[in-house]
Amino acid sequence: MTISSSSLSKVVITVSMIMLILVSSFNLNVGTSVDRTITLPWTVHVTINNKLNGLRLALHCKDKNHDLQLQIVPVGQSWTFLFHTTDFSNSLYFCRFSWLNGGIHAFDIYVDTRDAHLCQQCTWDISEKGPCRVSGKGAPVCYPWNN
Repeated sequence: MTISSSSLSKVVITVSMIMLILVSSFNLNVGTSVDRTITLPWTVHVTINNKLNGLRLALHCKDKNHDLQLQIVPVGQSWTFLFHTTDFSNSLYFCRFSWLNGGIHAFDIYVDTRDAHLCQQCTWDISEKGPCRVSGKGAPVCYPWNN
């Protein structure tokens, strides 16, 4: 029995595609301080909840390369953004928050050195008193506004 080069090519392509699918869906176990299984790169979801007393929250978040534009979050609602990171990145997302008669407040909503091993789904409550991380290891944790 002889195999034609056309049939052999089809077999090689099929096997290659199967290998690609298997490799792309493979999760890499990486030992971290929270002992999580991650896929490199992994996605971080940051959710900001408006916990102001009856006021809409205006926020503007960005990092050094991405401006997420002005967002208006109604009372009791939330806004989420996501980004991709790796163990070798140094992600920093910072936000400005404002509300009626509340002034303008700043906070670093995601700091790689602070948050990477605490949460992959980082949820924050924003109130008049300041930002509180309400998900992930050690939550809830509240912080003062930046100077």
